[in-house]
This record gives sequence, structure tokens and C-alpha cells, in this order.
Amino acid sequence: MMRSACQWCLFAVLAGALFTVAGGAAPPGGAMKSPRRQFEGRLHAIASSFGGHVTLAGEDLKTGERFGLFPKRPVQSASVIKLPVMVEAFFLMSEGKLHWSQRVTMNAWDRVPGSGILQFLSPHTGLTLGDAITLMVDLSDNTAANIVIHETGIAAVNARMRQLGLKRTKLYSYVFHASHPESAGEKRFGLGETTALDMVRLLALIQEHRILTPAACDHMLQILRQQQDNDAFPRYTDAFPNVSWAHKTGALDAVRNDAGIAETPAGPIVLAGFAYDSPDRHWTADNAALLVLARLARAVLAHFLPAASAAASAK
Repeated sequence: MMRSACQWCLFAVLAGALFTVAGGAAPPGGAMKSPRRQFEGRLHAIASSFGGHVTLAGEDLKTGERFGLFPKRPVQSASVIKLPVMVEAFFLMSEGKLHWSQRVTMNAWDRVPGSGILQFLSPHTGLTLGDAITLMVDLSDNTAANIVIHETGIAAVNARMRQLGLKRTKLYSYVFHASHPESAGEKRFGLGETTALDMVRLLALIQEHRILTPAACDHMLQILRQQQDNDAFPRYTDAFPNVSWAHKTGALDAVRNDAGIAETPAGPIVLAGFAYDSPDRHWTADNAALLVLARLARAVLAHFLPAASAAASAK
């Protein structure tokens, strides 16, 4: 389904109008809620049960149905910003400026702590750009991200996002290397900022082959399908037959994020969720922010796959 920029703007306005308060008003006189109102109420209830804050945006790409919770609110992207970095790398490869198989160098400046494996490997490990992109996404490798950003440049990533209509998505720095001086945005958001709405738009462009070539989009989707961090959106996927995820996660002490595409028998559902100001600062699989994202994803799948949800509940 093709969408114009105006249609996306209309979605943003409507979504903002629908979800600018923490909870929906009850229907007058206890009237029966429609399935849509029930769905919206369920999302609000799940989000409000979390001790922090949540933003969410989503779209069923087959029907065009859209939904969200504060979808235009800017948030800390954490490692979800590595998705725009990957997109820019693919654009530069399509222009012949970069090549998947080209050799890249891992220097001491690139090697940083946090997620990933490269920090523990020999600096003489023979890496290709494709290796670095894959590690950056599937293991959220911070060292790999710095290697790829060296090849793309920060300004190019941000210019590309603006070109694609992502007005609130911005990469501020290399991972664990703050800019000097820091901008106001970097002081507030750290590595990068985005909105749930922006990430849904970017993923929809990839899923529907509306940027680059179909082969390039499919290649990016394949990388996203190989994601190794599956504690958020995919957590309850087993309850829904033949559902898989292509997604990118991000995490900080009080933040857990997930943005991806649920590939379902009824068609693809794009979803982006950001849970922040979490009271749970533990780095465990049962972190409260991870659980709220998982429950939101389950509610979304239950809404769009009611038959599968009913069958799972009956077991």
C-alpha cells in the first residue's frame, strides 16, 4: 500500500489527538465498547501498569489500520538508532560509495564497552563492512556501530532521515564518544533521538520496498530477522502460530526499546515501542520495561490475529 507524505502527516495529527492523555474516557452510560475502543483501552491499561513511561506506534500494512500511544513524543533512541545507520550504509552502497565486502579497520578508538563481542576480539580481526553492519544490528555491537558510522558519517545519516521524512530522528555521536561541545539534543537524548512514529515510517518504507531496491530492502529485512535480542516484542510470539519478527532493540539503564515488523499470516504489522524512566534498572531478561513492551506486542497481535489469540487462550 503506497502512502503519500500528506497521509503520514494526517496519521501523526490523528494519533496525537487520540493519545494525548494517559487513558481513554469511559463510554457514557456503560455502553458497549467497539473492538477498536477495547484495543485502545487495553494498550493504555498495559502502559499505565508500568512504573515508567511508554510511547508506541504501529500499523497493519495490509489494512492500513494505525494506532499509538504518544507516537510523536521524542525519546532516547538508544541502539535503535543503529537502524538508520544501517539504512544509510545501504544507500551509500547503492551509490557505489561503499561496498558490502570492503575491508574495514577496527582501531582502539572504535573499541568501546557495552553490548557486542568485538571489544573482546583482536583488533586485527579481518572484518568487512557487511560483517560490521550485521554485528551492529544483530548483536547491537557498539564497536561495530562506530566502525560503520566512520564509513557513513553522522551528518549523512541525519540528512538521509530528513530526506525520508523522519523529522525527529537524529544520530548525535559515535557510541560512547560524546561530541565536543555537546548539543542540547545530545545532552537530553544521548546517542540519538527518535519517535515511535518515525521508526514505524522507516520500517514501513523498507517492508514495502519504497526505498532503494527490493533486493536491498530484503537484505536489510533478513539482517533484522537475525536479531539475537528477543526479550521484548517477540517474547510471547509462540502463542501466535507462524509469527516471526524482523526488529532492532535498544537499551539503557532505565530504557528498553524495540522497533520491528511482525510477519504474520494476516500480513505485516509494524510496531515501535519505547519504555523509559523505568523503576527497574536490572539488566535481566525480566526487566519491567522489557515486559511492558512484550505485553503491548502481545495485545497488538491479539487484536490483529483474533482467531489465533482465541485458540491460544483455549489451550
